[in-house]
Amino acid sequence: SQLGSSPTALGWVSDAPEAASAEVDWMASRDRCRNCFERQRQAAMSLTSTSQRSTSSTAEAHAGPALGEEEEVPEYRVRVDGFEIARRGRHVVFTLMISRGNASWPIRRRFRQVMKLHEQLLEGLGRSAMKSGLPMPPPKVTFRSLLHGQHDDGFLRARAAQLQTYFEALLRYIPYVDQCEALREFLCSVDVSNMSYDALLDLGQALGRAGPEAPPVDPAAIAALPKRQPGEASPSLQRCLCCVICQEKLEDTEDIRVLPCGHEYHYECIAQWIPQNNTCCVCACLAVAVPVAEAEEK
Repeated sequence: SQLGSSPTALGWVSDAPEAASAEVDWMASRDRCRNCFERQRQAAMSLTSTSQRSTSSTAEAHAGPALGEEEEVPEYRVRVDGFEIARRGRHVVFTLMISRGNASWPIRRRFRQVMKLHEQLLEGLGRSAMKSGLPMPPPKVTFRSLLHGQHDDGFLRARAAQLQTYFEALLRYIPYVDQCEALREFLCSVDVSNMSYDALLDLGQALGRAGPEAPPVDPAAIAALPKRQPGEASPSLQRCLCCVICQEKLEDTEDIRVLPCGHEYHYECIAQWIPQNNTCCVCACLAVAVPVAEAEEK
């Protein structure tokens, strides 16, 4: 606004010679600002034109990368599908659909797991990452949650929308997920309970784990997995606090099974997991040994 009116019009100078000098200085300053703005505008237009040409060249080369060029890595995408209050009503689980290329898979995460991911990213990237664009996750508490509680439907809907915005910004900041261990582990620890066989194959290809079809596992072998006794710790690990499949706490009163690797699960959860993927969800070790004769026959 100061550049829009001359000094004499604003009444800054009363003496005529001084007013003329100020008028000249003001006009020179205004011209410099206009020239600077014009240079910035032209630079922005040039950058846009270059970007459009680059996009056009990419479309023309869609048939495949040129010799010596790396093929573009499919980007990850996250969609927040909804939320539900856990069966005991103590916490809320958000359902996320992760996509990469032609594959997509669901994961279930609590809000505190999102906060833990953010802390891990800060530890790896440094606190200065916040200044360079690392997004901040949604707030833990809002005015509505204080009034109506953490399980209020309106609060949870707002949090789901905020999580969607957060993950979109996060994947723009870290586009190469496979190079970030914490983010890849968060997105690729898969809930396969509702996935079809074709979806599982696509997932294996997307994560680089696809191979020949594994031999089936006898349900009796799953039922024979050892139970965790109350007060007994895992053979090689500290006691697990929650089942990574359903994200529920492991209670001593429940039927908890221990895999050979030492990781623990609810029986009803691991009994659904092993027929689809005979490996531990945490460490990918073999969950149930299949007799050699059956494997060769398969």
